Amino acid sequence: MNAKAARGGPVTRPRRLDGTITLVTGGSTGIGAAIVRLFAEEGARVSFCARSEQPGRDLENQLKAAGHEVLFSRCDAAMEPEARALVKLTAERFGGIDVLVNNAAVSKLIPVERMSLGDWEFILSKNLTSMFLMSRESIPILRCSSFASIINLGSTYAVVGASDSAAYALTKAGAVSFTKTLALELAPDRIRVNALCPGATETPLYYQWLDSQADAAQAKADLFAKHPLGRIGTPEEMARAALYLASEDASFVTGHALLVDGGYTAQ
Repeated sequence: MNAKAARGGPVTRPRRLDGTITLVTGGSTGIGAAIVRLFAEEGARVSFCARSEQPGRDLENQLKAAGHEVLFSRCDAAMEPEARALVKLTAERFGGIDVLVNNAAVSKLIPVERMSLGDWEFILSKNLTSMFLMSRESIPILRCSSFASIINLGSTYAVVGASDSAAYALTKAGAVSFTKTLALELAPDRIRVNALCPGATETPLYYQWLDSQADAAQAKADLFAKHPLGRIGTPEEMARAALYLASEDASFVTGHALLVDGGYTAQ
């Protein structure tokens, strides 16, 4: 037993990502920001990006003030030159990359019949092309790591239907398929690849959706009722699942899609 624990003092434990380097896309708000924060607290040096600058700068400043080593870059990971530059900057600044978290994504609630080709292509690009580009550019650097893994953000919409979300749901199913294929390709290099599939989560997008409902209280109650645990998830809960996938605790886990949804898809 830890000596401090035996005396009733605080229990200390080793940080699970000490000495590692993580790169997170879409890391300024919501689940991405929770991952950046938790990974930094667990000892990782974290490079993260987003298309909007101010939230990322604010998070960077908060974490630096707390003594963490983080780097924010304004970057559209779906643009090849920007994705390449971000990977290069991260590797040069921190000395490599051990964990890549492909979190960047957008969503629009539009029925297929009313969806424009521009909306369709925008969602596929930001959600899937970014994942492809960031993975492709990071793989040669990840090969140099003894702790390498890629975590792709999927969703419950990867396995169930979702009205008015055809493009978004397609990209999340694609994220899971991409994960499985990439896991097979990179297994000889000992690079693990997994998908994290959150259920409904208290992110800014959730609150935007709630504000758009005619009866927000009823919409919230209906959504909670669809989850056997009687509530939706928090960004911090999703970050802890990502931490598991990135850590040595998941050393024999690859090609897996981890559903973290309060039982939503178990019904």
